Amino acid sequence: MEVLVSKDEMTSIERMKAFEKGEELDRVPCSPIMGETCGPLFGIYPREHNHSAELMAKVEIEVYKAFKCDGAGIGTGLRGVAEAMGTELVYPADRVSYVKEPLLKCYDDLGKIKPADPHKDGRLPLILKALRMIDEEIGHEVGVSTDIAGPISVAAAIRGTENLMKDFKRCPEKAHELLQLVTESNLRFIDAACEMGYGVGFSDPVASSSMISVKQFREFAKPYLKQCIDRVAKWRGAGALLHICGKSKGIWNDMVELGISTLSIDNVESLEEARDMVGDRVCLVGNVKPVETIKMGSKEEIYEECRRCIEIGRENPLGYVLSTGCQIPLETPRENIQAMVEAARIYGKNYRKPRI
Repeated sequence: MEVLVSKDEMTSIERMKAFEKGEELDRVPCSPIMGETCGPLFGIYPREHNHSAELMAKVEIEVYKAFKCDGAGIGTGLRGVAEAMGTELVYPADRVSYVKEPLLKCYDDLGKIKPADPHKDGRLPLILKALRMIDEEIGHEVGVSTDIAGPISVAAAIRGTENLMKDFKRCPEKAHELLQLVTESNLRFIDAACEMGYGVGFSDPVASSSMISVKQFREFAKPYLKQCIDRVAKWRGAGALLHICGKSKGIWNDMVELGISTLSIDNVESLEEARDMVGDRVCLVGNVKPVETIKMGSKEEIYEECRRCIEIGRENPLGYVLSTGCQIPLETPRENIQAMVEAARIYGKNYRKPRI
């Protein structure tokens, strides 16, 4: 049976302003995690995308025009700040970048590594330029923002993830020195982006409970994330979005204590449990499977999973934004992304946060 898909009645900016006020929307906000992996849909592949502000901006503008999602922008990626501090990355033509080898092989060399200057180092200047270009083209319709890797994830790209995990036990004081150094780089990028008028969100996969213990999160991740999130709040007067991949239920309360406004939930966790545990303190985002459902699923399967998330999210006291639990992978069919946005229009029609 053909499902009737209604047209949007609000621009994204109108929708998100109404969302913040608790007013009724034409539909639930929808903002799947995309970025460079969607470039091939428009003939732009990761290597060229990553080295051109014009192409970064073009992908975001085309993605917005194609799908009318509720958010646009360019982030540093998980390795952008580490690269700006000296880590060498490999850029395959048609795959995402990866670290060639750890920059910091011995802590005796830590003093040689300096905080990144977002206006001079690595690709950070390109990212800031792309943000401005996106804003000038579509900023009158959709909010433009950026995101950055959390300090522990940046440190992993400098030291090597396995090495950093060992450092937590063998030389924790050295790990703290590295973490404070990368936090300074993050703070400088945050200042630059916020000064331009853009919000900043955070992704911190190495802080996941799939990677480190709750105790290690509280010692090595939380204090440095706190500095970053506080800096955003100082500029913006509000909290930020935080996404931690994989298992995170054991640290949800810790994440909320950081002062975030929005918690992004990986698809391996329960959106219903997140709603019941922390939904009275933060907006929830995500939980749709990016690979099994959005890349590999049928239109009906995409509709059904999005419907499930929307129904759970409707009851979240501080609201819900339909999104994927992690980045949509390369080679995801265009029509599957379109189906996700259609699901927001069908099952999220006349959305409103619960009255509390």
